[in-house]
Amino acid sequence: MRDDKDIIYFLSENKAKGINEIIDSLGMSRKNKKKISKKLEELEEAGEIVKIKGNRYTTPEKAGYLKGKFQISRGSFGFVDGENESVFIPRGKFGTAMSGDTVLVNITVQGTARKKSEGEIVKIVKRSSDKVIGIFQENRNFGFVVPTTKMGKDIFISRKYFKNAKNDDLVLVEVLNWGEKAKKPEGKIIEVLGDPYDTNVMIDALIKRNGYSEEFPEEVKKELENITEPSEEEKKKRRDLRELALITIDGEDARDLDDAVYVEKLENNNYKLIVSIADVSYYVKEGSELDKEALNRGNSVYLVDRVIPMFPRKLSNGICSLNEKVDRLAYTVEMEINEKGKVLFVDTYKSVINVKHRMTYGSVNKILKDDSSEIEKYRDIYDMLKKMRKLSDILRNKRLKRGSIDFDFKEKKVVLNKKEKVEYIKVRSRDLSESLIEEFMLSANEAVAEKLFWYEIPSIYRIHEKPDLDDIKALNKILMNFGYKISNINELHPGKFQKIIEDVKDKEYSMLVNKVILMSLKQAKYNLENLGHFGLAASYYTHFTSPIRRYSDLIVHRILDEVESGKINKKRSLYLEKFIDKAAKHISTTERDAEKAERESVRIKIVEYMIDKVGNEYNGIITGLNKNGMFIELENYVECFFNTNNAKDEYIFDENKNKVLEKNRNKSYNIGDAIKILVVRAELKDLSVEVIPFEGEENGDSSK
Repeated sequence: MRDDKDIIYFLSENKAKGINEIIDSLGMSRKNKKKISKKLEELEEAGEIVKIKGNRYTTPEKAGYLKGKFQISRGSFGFVDGENESVFIPRGKFGTAMSGDTVLVNITVQGTARKKSEGEIVKIVKRSSDKVIGIFQENRNFGFVVPTTKMGKDIFISRKYFKNAKNDDLVLVEVLNWGEKAKKPEGKIIEVLGDPYDTNVMIDALIKRNGYSEEFPEEVKKELENITEPSEEEKKKRRDLRELALITIDGEDARDLDDAVYVEKLENNNYKLIVSIADVSYYVKEGSELDKEALNRGNSVYLVDRVIPMFPRKLSNGICSLNEKVDRLAYTVEMEINEKGKVLFVDTYKSVINVKHRMTYGSVNKILKDDSSEIEKYRDIYDMLKKMRKLSDILRNKRLKRGSIDFDFKEKKVVLNKKEKVEYIKVRSRDLSESLIEEFMLSANEAVAEKLFWYEIPSIYRIHEKPDLDDIKALNKILMNFGYKISNINELHPGKFQKIIEDVKDKEYSMLVNKVILMSLKQAKYNLENLGHFGLAASYYTHFTSPIRRYSDLIVHRILDEVESGKINKKRSLYLEKFIDKAAKHISTTERDAEKAERESVRIKIVEYMIDKVGNEYNGIITGLNKNGMFIELENYVECFFNTNNAKDEYIFDENKNKVLEKNRNKSYNIGDAIKILVVRAELKDLSVEVIPFEGEENGDSSK
């Protein structure tokens, strides 16, 4: 019998077919008609094919549907991201879909060069979860749960399923029936979480909603008991780098130290760069309980107040972490690089290392800025750090010369006090030490990716595809406000974006321009096929340097070891191809989910921080516009929203010119405009901070 891919490919290349036509065309036997019929039903249920009039089958795309993942915006709308298109879903067209669900969309309005297609969700292919977090509202004989993550409808709760919940409690609901167009979903409360205005409770709820856990299954814990320090015999099998002055450079609060680096200048004036990465693959064997759990998690999740690790802390903070002055097993990339940044030689091998110093970004920055007391403290590595800086500058210049995009973002960090409340929000620029480590990791990742590519074996790549032309046209409309434009968009090159980023570097709207450029680009993802990395202007790229917190890197370590040990045969190669294709999709999803959860956890704390700021006045800058209002970033780095629908005056969104017009006073508001505002609302239920502009001539453009 043919497999699923054969059937899907056949239907994608032909007109809609009935079951007998499918059987005959693919050379299958009609004796197996029942089995084939069941397979078609399974493919239909999975959203891979659809049944249309006449009991004929075709693909969703050929039937006019789009399959993709649904995400709800903070506004009253959502988007479904398909493989090649993103479709706008207005409020009321969600059905019972929730963020994260895989859905089929019927395209109701075809898009244009300036506007996305619009659609309606007609089928939930796969639920991201059957658990919903919401606020309980009690009536006499029944109740409702209003989800904290927006979905089309509230959830009906029969009295027998209240589980002692009280009015306005935050609860975890298991959905028993998702309902239909005219009927609400039904569910039962399985846990009362507490006060919806307690941000710690909200973050606990966020963790439960996403299916995360700081705890690990018993099978994993049991397996963990058998993991011990490597034997001297194992160390002898490896290249011994313990005499080299390898150092780690991380943030002060980092506990999982993946990478150590070393640089020396050779007699021929070339540089030797050594990047040694924690050898997690030695401890975590393929198919083990630890491995299965790590694959399921996909990555570590860094929330505002805690980390949900991919591996138990015995590994992530202990035996695998490249801690100072202890022997550690590593996978090393050794490169010889000339003074123009060209990599002349690459060697990869298993090693044993002993980190000489656990350095922080702050400490290295001080040394590189000639802080005498800090230099004295680390006199033994001072010369090496100067060589590191020189080499990182060489590598960065070479990367930028080929057109790599180097975003100039200032990292926003929420600083919590002992009571886990926001003390302040700070912005930290990427400094010398951060750039240094970034360049070395990029070089190691590129070197490994190219090596694996030329081995011609299945591997996992980090790809970044070219942006869609429609997105660049939309970007140009915004860039015109600042006097810029991406020219000749039919021949896109990352260097065009980098040129603008360089030009706005010292201007007050630099951060905003960086942000809108980033939003116009596609998301990077994992893929079996090497399609290159547009943003880095790299032909080969993978993730090798963080196996403690990313499963992709663990896959790369294993494949590299297998191919260099001569262990990959045809059978293994076929297995890897299927496994990587599936794993790449899964960990791309877990990565996006983690990023979303991380942002939401930060938002929870920020909204709490702003509650007692209601009534305060701030300066801000307009960062986005739509028909419902203006997105504004305040001087304290908080993002907020002015809802023009609730305003006394009439506001009109001019989509063609991408500006908002205040009709009564003939004022216009553009992205990048400075604006004075008053905070009028900060609400934890929907994580919103709402503001209104001051009256007066200081806001907007009053020219006619």
